[in-house]
Amino acid sequence: MPRPRLIIDDLGLTANRLLLPIDLARCPPEIFPVANSFTKPFDGEVLLLHVFDPRQGAARRGVGEGELRRAEQHLERIGQDCLSPKIQASYRVRVGVPAEEIRAEAAARNVDLILLGVFAPSPWRRLLGWDSGRTARDVVVGAPCRVFVIDLRTRFNCFRRWAKEGTWLQSAA
Repeated sequence: MPRPRLIIDDLGLTANRLLLPIDLARCPPEIFPVANSFTKPFDGEVLLLHVFDPRQGAARRGVGEGELRRAEQHLERIGQDCLSPKIQASYRVRVGVPAEEIRAEAAARNVDLILLGVFAPSPWRRLLGWDSGRTARDVVVGAPCRVFVIDLRTRFNCFRRWAKEGTWLQSAA
């Protein structure tokens, strides 16, 4: 028996300003139709946010101006490709602990809703007891607005996929 699909209109949730945090190393394509559905057409705004976590990877050595600009360009490309043209989009890149930066951006921009995507841990991670979803829990606990958490399945790495297309990044600068 097929499962009924969730229709966003049935939830009664809409947002004038929606904050959509995006990890550019694990960009989830299936979250954008949800963001488009939650945001009011012509009146609504989606704020795409990427946070460089200084505790991980490249951000440990410090995030330079070039990396910040490249991340913002990736967010702009995602916005142009994936968000409805009826919705205004803005882009922000921050450096810090992701949950804290997401909550701070939500408060600073007075957003109505945070749409937060989480990836279910693999069966191996569950067996090993690795903690997952900590950022989501921390955002939900201290959020200054409503938070809608959605389970995600697919992802791609913007930094890797679009690195080969360096010409568009340079022409957009």
